[in-house]
Amino acid sequence: MFKKFALGSVLLLLVFTLIGCTEEPQSDSEVLYDIRSSITFEETEIESDITLPTIDDEGVTATWSSNKPQFLDEEGNVTVPSYIQGNQQVTLILTLQKGDTVITKAYDFTVLAEEVPEVIELNTDETDALTMDFSYENSDFLPDGVGEVSLVRCVDGDTAIFEENGQSFSARFLGIDTPESTAKFEPWGKAASDFTCDKLTNAETIVLQADPNLGRLDSYGTRYLSWVWYDGRLLNLELVELAYSKASGSIDTLYGQTIFDVNLEVQFTGRRVWGETDPDYDYSLEGVQITIEELVTNSAEYYGRKVAIQGIVSRTLGGAAFIQQGDYGVYVYNRSWAPDLSLGNEVLISGVTVTYYPDEETGAVQVSNYQTREPYSQVISRDNTVDPSLVTIPDITDDHIGSLLQVENLTITSIYVADSGAFTVTAEDASGNSVDIRVAENAPTDITESLFTVGDSITVTGPLSRYQGEYQIMLTNVDDIQFN
Repeated sequence: MFKKFALGSVLLLLVFTLIGCTEEPQSDSEVLYDIRSSITFEETEIESDITLPTIDDEGVTATWSSNKPQFLDEEGNVTVPSYIQGNQQVTLILTLQKGDTVITKAYDFTVLAEEVPEVIELNTDETDALTMDFSYENSDFLPDGVGEVSLVRCVDGDTAIFEENGQSFSARFLGIDTPESTAKFEPWGKAASDFTCDKLTNAETIVLQADPNLGRLDSYGTRYLSWVWYDGRLLNLELVELAYSKASGSIDTLYGQTIFDVNLEVQFTGRRVWGETDPDYDYSLEGVQITIEELVTNSAEYYGRKVAIQGIVSRTLGGAAFIQQGDYGVYVYNRSWAPDLSLGNEVLISGVTVTYYPDEETGAVQVSNYQTREPYSQVISRDNTVDPSLVTIPDITDDHIGSLLQVENLTITSIYVADSGAFTVTAEDASGNSVDIRVAENAPTDITESLFTVGDSITVTGPLSRYQGEYQIMLTNVDDIQFN
């Protein structure tokens, strides 16, 4: 009995051992996870086709998909992005299925773009190809939103004064923002302004086109917004294509997408506004120190250059000021109040740029880009006074522009009030010589139109300016007008 029992125990032990050594078959999930783990890619930065592994396991299906098939598709084919498009991040998704079990895995790749050429030439291909697909012959820009106009005067690279049916108005070009060249002076501003003025001045036909997706006027309510066509070419687009301006504004406009696409490409040229040094711009910090007399009498030599000048603040207008040194003065453009430019302060200002407003031919020399901080603005002394020069109207010359003048015994002949609230009083002397007295919109509020009546005899004091070729005495203080 003992031996028989012992043999039976051995047999049972052998059976259990054999059962324990038999592998159980893998589940569908385990099969798929093993396959997924086995798939790797040595290179993830690619610029040519890749080989996607095939799956031969019975009952397993494998599919690939791509989030950017235009650069790397589900078969591993690569399309190299252009240098404009840049490197592209692409994700391939592997989906494995066996039976009802499905698992996925994402593989991230960088498809390398083509190298940027060493030299990229500017061209006007897009401007050449774009045509006017609208009619303008029987409509006018001001009432209808499209029409032919004539140029009155250039302002800068993206603004000009036009005329239609005897009415002049300012137009701001859509889709662009050229560097400043009037109140401020920036690199490539003068070049952009010269390019625009050359095209508009020599154009046989100028057509303005409003955009149906935008309002007619700018945020200030003073300038019409427009696309500008000269001789069938879209000037807005050409300025971007030739790197005189960067794109600006919404792409949801008539030509916004085109300008945006061109802007993206042109920046790779590195030309003009995209990084090139402007040979006509003064990059110095403080500029050359000169007298105001030298600035006024030889302004053309200093146009666009940075200078340092010293003088006494004779009058202020908003944040701006007129400063005078001896018999010569100059207007300092500044938007917000600056304590250094307070009345009576003798100041030394550096790094200001010499320019004209609105232009050399019809306007006045001024300095802009004023900086309030030291060392660019320093107060030398305070509580000074500037006595005005007593002149007659025939005595007034360009050398007086910016200086404080007084003209006696004038008779008011007319008063013109602009929509902005600014107004001009025209007065003449006993010999019939006339001069304008200008009250700007940012003048003190106590200088009102109601103070003046045609026929009144007055004596006026103020700094001299010039606009549209006409001299203007700027009235900045109600005490500067005396009624005789």
